[in-house]
Amino acid sequence: MKKLTILVVTLLLMAMTAQAQAIEKLLNKYSNNESCSYVSLSADLLQFGLSFVDKKSADVDSFIKNELSKITGLKVLTVEKEKEADQKLMDEIMQELNNILKKDSKSEPIIETKDKGEVTKIYLTGEGLILMTKEPDELSIVFISGELSKQAIKDIISKANKK
Repeated sequence: MKKLTILVVTLLLMAMTAQAQAIEKLLNKYSNNESCSYVSLSADLLQFGLSFVDKKSADVDSFIKNELSKITGLKVLTVEKEKEADQKLMDEIMQELNNILKKDSKSEPIIETKDKGEVTKIYLTGEGLILMTKEPDELSIVFISGELSKQAIKDIISKANKK
């Protein structure tokens, strides 16, 4: 029984790691494509930015700052449709992203908006947050890695709405 428990826990941890690797692999795969723009910020740079936020600031309370400190990285991939081949590239990236999200048992959509041809979806996954925005001529994917909980995101949004 002990061996079975250890095996199950190991497989779950491997699946969670594979999920983050799949998202990062997708973004890295297209990062050198001439039709794509790519930005990657490390946890150290994000923490450096947070160090400039005054701990007693009325705009950012300690709860929000604590939750933001759990972010371990931020990656952004953007494709702008400048030629017909870019549409095919956008469709390919979307298909790969959808396949990754379908395979992730912890992936859950938390926000979806549609407005004048623009679709925005935010997914909470086992490894972070994925924000996808698709317009007729542009696709952007933002991956925020870290220990972000659904409750923490709700609390941050609630606090932001009050201010």
